[in-house]
Amino acid sequence: MAVQLALLKSGEEIIADIREIVDKDTGKQMSLVFIKPVRVTVQQPAVLNEQSGQSEGVLSFAPWIATSKDEEFFVPYEWCVTVCEANDDIKNSYIKNVGVRDDSESNFIETEQPVSDSGD
Repeated sequence: MAVQLALLKSGEEIIADIREIVDKDTGKQMSLVFIKPVRVTVQQPAVLNEQSGQSEGVLSFAPWIATSKDEEFFVPYEWCVTVCEANDDIKNSYIKNVGVRDDSESNFIETEQPVSDSGD
């Protein structure tokens, strides 16, 4: 599992086990797969901290597609602005709260057949 953070065109920040689907024969990247994705938001309080003069954000996780029972979602490359490593606090909180472990050995899935962007 490769727990990473993705920024989507919609502006959403998603943390998930993110993998690539790659055609086994051609090596062509076909799609991304988000496994157990959650939306990450940092809510800024309206009150400033007296000691530092800065406000501290509160981290919040919410299911990415709350009405779905699926745990895997196919995301076209063109919808993803970037994929990066989440900071340690966010990554550890995701692993603890979602109940996954980070095993970054394999972050792609090989396939012998085309995969629909709709996940069918």
